[in-house]
Amino acid sequence: MGLKPQEMIKRIKGPLALFPTHFDKNGDLDLGAMRVAAEYARDTMRGRDGCIMIAGSTSEFYAMTDDESADMIKVVVDTVGGVVPVIAGTGRAATRLSISMSKRAQDLGIDLAMITNPFYLHVTEEGLYRHFSMIAQELDIGVMVYDNPTTSKVAIPPQLMQRLSKVPNIIGVKENTISIENYYWMRHAVDPADMVIACGIGHLTYLFEAPLGCPAFVTELVCFAPEIAFAIYDAAVKRDYVAMKGQLDRLIPYQQFVGRCVARRSIPTVLGQELGGKATAVYQSILKKAMELVGLPGGVVREPLENITDAEVQELKEVLTAIGIL
Repeated sequence: MGLKPQEMIKRIKGPLALFPTHFDKNGDLDLGAMRVAAEYARDTMRGRDGCIMIAGSTSEFYAMTDDESADMIKVVVDTVGGVVPVIAGTGRAATRLSISMSKRAQDLGIDLAMITNPFYLHVTEEGLYRHFSMIAQELDIGVMVYDNPTTSKVAIPPQLMQRLSKVPNIIGVKENTISIENYYWMRHAVDPADMVIACGIGHLTYLFEAPLGCPAFVTELVCFAPEIAFAIYDAAVKRDYVAMKGQLDRLIPYQQFVGRCVARRSIPTVLGQELGGKATAVYQSILKKAMELVGLPGGVVREPLENITDAEVQELKEVLTAIGIL
């Protein structure tokens, strides 16, 4: 059994490290690679603020069976061995399915169940409240709401998040808003003793949310540039936003590379020109190749995503070298 909700809420701070699911060249789940990555995560994050986050969008949960997700979760939880809290995505499109997967992951020892907004159909506010509260009441561990409008078409308003924060066991939200105004009003509505509102979009947005008291940010940087991830967080804790921006500025070549990968592809979407949304078509592959370049398992992405080209891998190598990661 993982941490109790009253224990886990104190641990939602620092980098929430996104780890991908490793597939071999045939696209099959590679549990050996997952074990190596989990050992790296455990040893890199030992003694530091932060959590390991698996089985969400970056982990391609939508392309995996529940059995595959459970096998991957078990390997990571067993390997980490309680050294670092493990957050696992267990949300599905419907409430009953989410409860089933969440209970299964709870039995495997995760510390926090991350539940995405219901996707595919539109849902009323009351439907959203029932969805999350029904899941939470079935679990003994904490629940993190995954408010991701880009993928779910749903955006939880501050007043509804306030209601959810009063539900026992709902102790956090991975808030993927790109609106600082929305984050401000959500912080105003929610008592931090009830719920941690983490920066879900990533390290760039964290620069703007940290001054508002945001204690945690989701990032893939721990997978291939952990020193930058921790330097960003350490600067935020010290409220040294100049130093924080300096670390983020180091990543400009990497962010520009992601932008070039997006620009080279036709990505039809109703999200318009917003880079963050379009980057979901390639960022998992970029992350896996970055991990390979620093000596960790990487692998391929599953269809219908596509892997970056050999030329782009070489370009990524040059970018990481220029940054000082390689």
